[in-house]
Amino acid sequence: MRVRGGMTIVVVGAVAFTLLVSVTSLVQFAYRSPSLHIAVETAAALISLLAAQLMYGRFRRSLDRRDLLLTAALVLFAGANLLFSTVPAVASTATGTFATWAPAISHVLAATLFAAGAFAATRPVRRPGLAAKRTLGLCVLALAVIAAATALAGDGLPIAIDPDLSPEASSRPRIVGAPSLLALQLVVMALFAVAAIAFAIRAERTSDPLTLWFAVGATLAAFARLNYFLFPSLYSEFFYVGDVFRLGFFVALLIGGTQEIRIAQRELEQAAVFEERRRLAREIHDGMAQDLVFIVQQAGALDASNGDREAVADIVTAARRALDESRGAIAALVRPTDEPLAQALARVAEETAGRWGASVESQMVEGFELSPPTREALLRIVGEAVANAARHGQAQRIRVELAQRPQLHVRVVDDGIGFDTTSVQELRGRHGIMGMRERAEQVGGLLQVQSRPGEGTQITVMLP
Repeated sequence: MRVRGGMTIVVVGAVAFTLLVSVTSLVQFAYRSPSLHIAVETAAALISLLAAQLMYGRFRRSLDRRDLLLTAALVLFAGANLLFSTVPAVASTATGTFATWAPAISHVLAATLFAAGAFAATRPVRRPGLAAKRTLGLCVLALAVIAAATALAGDGLPIAIDPDLSPEASSRPRIVGAPSLLALQLVVMALFAVAAIAFAIRAERTSDPLTLWFAVGATLAAFARLNYFLFPSLYSEFFYVGDVFRLGFFVALLIGGTQEIRIAQRELEQAAVFEERRRLAREIHDGMAQDLVFIVQQAGALDASNGDREAVADIVTAARRALDESRGAIAALVRPTDEPLAQALARVAEETAGRWGASVESQMVEGFELSPPTREALLRIVGEAVANAARHGQAQRIRVELAQRPQLHVRVVDDGIGFDTTSVQELRGRHGIMGMRERAEQVGGLLQVQSRPGEGTQITVMLP
């Protein structure tokens, strides 16, 4: 709904601005400024180049053919704006048919690739490095062919528009210029319009910020071409409505590219954190966990007649508890950082119960996400609760629930032997309860324990 609402606002605003300036006489908006055109073309070239680099980085991560097509389209936009508009304007050679037709034809090709990238199905590229080099080479070759063809055609190409024609002379649209050029504007407008629809549908399905901004940019680009059809200010010294929309297209690309940089940085940070967690897990597994296994085995093999039975039992119990803690820490470290909360809770419960031969039933409501500290505390509490139920409570069946009524809470219920919660002695023997309560309080939550001998145990964590 947010995608549809945002796109509706963009379309309505673009229609209103077009009618207000180009059709009515309420607002007079027209500036004769060649330097402003140079500034817009320079900004367009730089933003297109930046967006092309970002899309190429995205392609290297996804290996998706769609990202490669969009990279090629942005390369063509950047090359056309820089080579056929900015450089000739700065060099004071932006006159004649070359300055009109070279960028016009290049924009048709770039818009075609842009629309193709919007509609292309997801398909991995087998040899991404070679495919990227070939694509870049084809883009450079296409620009060279367009430049050579328009230069050779020279005066044989029709003149775009009378340079003395001004939008100030009338508040009505001035559909003037070469018919072939006007036809190209309508073709590019149609390409951007269908691309905007395809990007909006994909953004609604994937919630990808870059795709949404591509949809916004394509919408503005389509309205830019509509206004160039109504008055072709792109080929005059006047800065008019179409130029505003065209600048908006590149601004949308810039905003989308900025968000893509943030996403890429976050992915790199998560990958670095996950790799460090895996390293720590390997260190614990290969070091402390192996030593604890040895202690458990050796303590269990001691001849009870040569020592204190209670002392040996205490050693075995402590070693097993430390071994469970180390295994829990290893499991927590190697968990994916982007795993959904419900899935992570169910997996922790099943892994913990599986070590003691108990079965787990999960009843999880999807869609909840927590801050990393709260999420980690909740996972550790569930792991400890399930371990206590299977180990001390001798439970065979354990149920883990995640719900919200009215506040978010997690409940672990078992069919074990239970215990007397009013007995200080029994509570002292269950060291894990104190640790779970402290973890819950550290993240602003509350832990409740309900149990009676022979009736199992229920542990509930309520979060604010």
